[in-house]
Amino acid sequence: MHRDSTPTLRSALKYPSSPPPAPGPRSPSLSPVLATSTLLSPSPTPPGSVLSPTRTQTPTPAFITSPGYTPKVSFDTFENPAASMFSFTLQVKSDGYVRTRATRVFLCAAGADESGREALDWSLEALVQDGDELIVCRGIDEDVFEKDHDCVRDEARQLMREIQEKSVEYDPDRKLSLILEFIPGRITATLDRLIALYRPDSVVVGTRGKKAWQGMAMMGVGKGGIGSVSKYCLTHSPVPIIVVRPERKVKKAVEKRRADPKRGTHFGEEGDRIPPPMTRNAKTYNVIGSVPLGSGSGSGSKG
Repeated sequence: MHRDSTPTLRSALKYPSSPPPAPGPRSPSLSPVLATSTLLSPSPTPPGSVLSPTRTQTPTPAFITSPGYTPKVSFDTFENPAASMFSFTLQVKSDGYVRTRATRVFLCAAGADESGREALDWSLEALVQDGDELIVCRGIDEDVFEKDHDCVRDEARQLMREIQEKSVEYDPDRKLSLILEFIPGRITATLDRLIALYRPDSVVVGTRGKKAWQGMAMMGVGKGGIGSVSKYCLTHSPVPIIVVRPERKVKKAVEKRRADPKRGTHFGEEGDRIPPPMTRNAKTYNVIGSVPLGSGSGSGSKG
């Protein structure tokens, strides 16, 4: 729809926010996303608590869904300069999906680069199971404020369709709740807020094509060779972080190490053996590590 003028948009992520609270036990009734078509009235917020984004409820068009999925309430604050965080949120659920106490919640940082795509593919293929909820976060440049917002919305709808199609391809009988968050601004601040909002069991990130992380799970964050977003998650996240690396990149790193003439002779073939990949289908990935951080971390989930 053509608009004569677009209100000046403020980046909500420039405002300071409290550190995300450590996740605690969740009740099925405490889902941060509305599962019905009613917009709940805001309740008084205790001082010092983390505020969830102020959103405008919009109907979810049926054309964002694939067969087997039902559209749910969506939110759009791109045109609301008073919103606490600009975002475009889409939600669909498998037909027959029921949220229970056994439901696990995963947050996947899925950028448009190869690393983000691999993290999303692995999450859909080898991590989420029947009854789980997957929140996919894509950070977009802040210059989106100066562009046609309808283009961004179309991109989000297309990605949501692709997520549904891949989910059905990997496991057609699996019932899932899928949420897509398109948020402009710094992705690290966005992840902080989404962790506080959704309280996921684990966060899935890619490696951004950097060097292999050796001993990351045992020694914590090492020196260099770490993508900035992944490094930030590992040092700040109150929940376990799963870092996904495509197996082909692991093979490349091993071959380079084997070809190094300065490599110590005490390393044999077993030392260069590629760890078995985690896979559910034809594609293979290598999970570098699942790192629980902080004494208040929730229990990690395994694929």
